[in-house]
Amino acid sequence: MLSARMQRWLLPVLWPVLAVSLRLPPPASRAPAPMLSVPGSSLRSTFEAALVLQRAGDADAALERYELFLQAARSLGTQVPPESFAEVLVNMGTIHAKRGDVSRAKQLFSEALDAREMGTAHLNLALLELSAASRGGGMPPSALSKARGHCERAIALNDD
Repeated sequence: MLSARMQRWLLPVLWPVLAVSLRLPPPASRAPAPMLSVPGSSLRSTFEAALVLQRAGDADAALERYELFLQAARSLGTQVPPESFAEVLVNMGTIHAKRGDVSRAKQLFSEALDAREMGTAHLNLALLELSAASRGGGMPPSALSKARGHCERAIALNDD
């Protein structure tokens, strides 16, 4: 049995996923919050729902949630700093990389780095550089140099 505290924490995180997959109505105890009513909590629950969907393997639904997050956050303007978008952009880039859309993945990882330096974005760009070079039949020094640069920046950040 889950404690009341755990239930209060889990419901906003899991409800969007359960509601979509099971086509459930909103819980009777509370009305669904408008997307932009409380910037921190509604954006947070949207991000967490996308993360749950991504981890569950539903990449399409996760991308939709991440896009909703970005649209809502950007519409709030200065209330949401662009640095907070970085993790969302990295997660979207990861989905596109796994699908083989390397150019879109690189674009998203670069956007994430423009918003905030993140080791994960640098490492993903390094892997994409190495992967593209290895498919070309050889490993040109320029690809190794770019990948090494990204790895060195990720190590220097030490942001886990």
